[in-house]
Amino acid sequence: MELTFRILGVTGNVFDTILQILLVAAIVYACYKGAQKAYDYGYRVFTEKPIAATVGNDVEITIPVDFTAKQLGEIFEKKGLSRDGKLLILQYYASEYRKNIKPVTYTLNTTMTAEEMFESIAQINIEKEEAAKKEAEKLQAEDEARNAENEILDMGDEGEDEAGTGEGEDTGLQQIDMGDELDDYMEDDVR
Repeated sequence: MELTFRILGVTGNVFDTILQILLVAAIVYACYKGAQKAYDYGYRVFTEKPIAATVGNDVEITIPVDFTAKQLGEIFEKKGLSRDGKLLILQYYASEYRKNIKPVTYTLNTTMTAEEMFESIAQINIEKEEAAKKEAEKLQAEDEARNAENEILDMGDEGEDEAGTGEGEDTGLQQIDMGDELDDYMEDDVR
């Protein structure tokens, strides 16, 4: 009987050791496959080819207000601009143009990579912002010119009011004196 217990004990230990080895092997395999998949996914973030190699289609997309990266990935995948919406999310976060992506309708082409699409969208928005800024500056300059003109007109009106109410002032004489000084200046300049 003691021999049986020893055999069962040894068998149990062997069985435990085999299970531990299998568990470690499964963990190592899962880590290897996960690392391989992560590497492939990470590599694709920066090297993903466009949907169409040469002749592509123009696709119109509308980015909603308060969009999330997930929504953006779904839109691009649904419209056929990306093979993998989840990959596009990572490409969006890795893109330097993400801060210039605004909620508007855009026309993109299937020959573009994700980075080229983001760059195109950003360029459109930058051009719109610059045009709006120039228009605002133009309107501001026109407004300032109008205000300056009104101030000059107001000062002219005040001068006429003051001249009309002044005691014994003759604005005509002042103008003549100014004219005499100008004539003297002109004569000195001719000599």
